[in-house]
Amino acid sequence: MTGVQTCALPISFRAGLYVLLFTIASCLTPETISAKGTAETKSKNLDNSAVDSEVIISFGDKKLTMQQVKWMQPGADKKTIARIADWWLDNELLYAEAERRGITREPKAAFLSELMRKKGFAQQLASQVQNAAKISDEKVLAYYEQNKDTDPKLKQPGYLSFSHIRTKTLEQAQAALKRIKAGENINALARKLSIYGDAKKGGVAKKYMYQTVKRRFGNEFFEALTAAGEGELIGPVKTKDNAYEVARCEGKTKPKILPFEKVKGQIKAKLERTEKSNAFKSLLDTLKEKAADKIVRSPQITQPEKPAGGKPRPRQGR
Repeated sequence: MTGVQTCALPISFRAGLYVLLFTIASCLTPETISAKGTAETKSKNLDNSAVDSEVIISFGDKKLTMQQVKWMQPGADKKTIARIADWWLDNELLYAEAERRGITREPKAAFLSELMRKKGFAQQLASQVQNAAKISDEKVLAYYEQNKDTDPKLKQPGYLSFSHIRTKTLEQAQAALKRIKAGENINALARKLSIYGDAKKGGVAKKYMYQTVKRRFGNEFFEALTAAGEGELIGPVKTKDNAYEVARCEGKTKPKILPFEKVKGQIKAKLERTEKSNAFKSLLDTLKEKAADKIVRSPQITQPEKPAGGKPRPRQGR
């Protein structure tokens, strides 16, 4: 929805503007205002009507007007209008030839054409139903308050930085941890001992998002790392891939709930998508329920498919 924005005018200028407008308004009688407004409205409507009724292209008695172009492509520029006109002409020429050849009277063509005609009306109905589904600001705020602590999309992500060594066995991890505690550099050891992809970089992981750490290393590693203080060693920890990790925490940024105004738009869009989908589904469910006594399905689509052996396959659960 497009809002009307006003400029922030200095108070003195706005005051003068209001006085000027009041003076002009006081000089107009109700009859003058009414006549002037009516004349302007009529003039504007006539201008729009003239533009909308303009014929863009014609073929015999068939015409494509600007109004029809707007229905197909609102706000079309001149190049787009020209392309639409070319497409329309091609369509009319091909249809006329199909009619001449008798294709329009063939059962298959007639069925498919009628199907597409009905589909167009059905889509227009669906569009009207979905566009009528609106979400109030109160619902948007309620969603924010109820979900800001659990919905990751309403938070600034948390990050973890660490250096680590991955080994195949627990014994290897314990040996690596012992050497680090004895004073060896964890990054130098990672280049020699780690089997992880970043070994050549010394096992340095900078600003990994929480979800990335969980996905790559597993929850146990993630929890141990988030519980550690900066500079603290953790491990050996078994990963989800049955390897072992030794790591040193090198920095943490906790997730932060984003301000409502920053996420208001994305919440509203999400809720509106759900509302539109539910509105359309509700319409279909209602129509099916009302027409239930008129709907007859063939056994071809109601009975389970029989396998090669002859016994029917078990029906899948809903």
